[in-house]
Amino acid sequence: MLAEDIFKRTGKKTRVYTADRGGTDPIRPHVDLGIIEIVEIGDSDPWIFINKAVRGFIKIDGKWVLDKERNSMVGFYAFESAHGIAKLMKLDMERKAGMGISIGGDTNSSFEANGEGEKLKIGSTKGYQKFAIPQTRIQEEILESQRLDAEYVLWTAGASKDDDEVSANRVIGPDVIGKALTTTLPMDFNYTFRMSVIPSQGGKLERHLLYLGSHVDTLAGNTPSMGNIRRPLDAPPLKELIIEPADIVKALQVVRLDAAKAATEVIRKRLGMK
Repeated sequence: MLAEDIFKRTGKKTRVYTADRGGTDPIRPHVDLGIIEIVEIGDSDPWIFINKAVRGFIKIDGKWVLDKERNSMVGFYAFESAHGIAKLMKLDMERKAGMGISIGGDTNSSFEANGEGEKLKIGSTKGYQKFAIPQTRIQEEILESQRLDAEYVLWTAGASKDDDEVSANRVIGPDVIGKALTTTLPMDFNYTFRMSVIPSQGGKLERHLLYLGSHVDTLAGNTPSMGNIRRPLDAPPLKELIIEPADIVKALQVVRLDAAKAATEVIRKRLGMK
């Protein structure tokens, strides 16, 4: 939806950097029409991939290149996803541990699997480093990506799960392996929207909802869910807190454009400005 909006208004395309393995078939028609271009991680090193991606590089003939002319036709950058990239970073650390490389000063756990005439080194890092290092790196790259010259820079993330060894907080928010960033990461963005799916039941189609702001998820045991819409104080109260079906273009219109316009008029009248 957002890629189409950008294309209609500016004629510019959307570039999606993706490390997710779930496939890109849902947006294949947009790719075929030249509305979206995809840069997949493929066999790239995850640390290098995201470091280059957030700076607008693309890979040509196996080399990372910064094509400024090509980038001038990109109006929207999307990164899919914070969790997918961090997970690949964590797995890379596990592989390095199996090779005997010390990470974070902790002793690694490693062993060698032998069978069928083959040998495989398997390892794991100890302590919180396996979460903290990818989390810190992702946060740095997110901040760097916001320097890209485009109308929108968007990151996706799944909903957090209880997989962090050092935190037991019950909050739903962006999942970047572990929960250390779940409550703080929304502050690094202008807007953070949570979208959820209610499964089909009783012959009814599944429902897709987009929430405006923080809310309590009754389907997850009344767990607080993070959101961030940064509306001006002088904007009128929202008439709706949920957009159904989920529509990010409509959400941005409501919380960004309409709110700013309405607040400007209120302030203008209050100060007697023409």
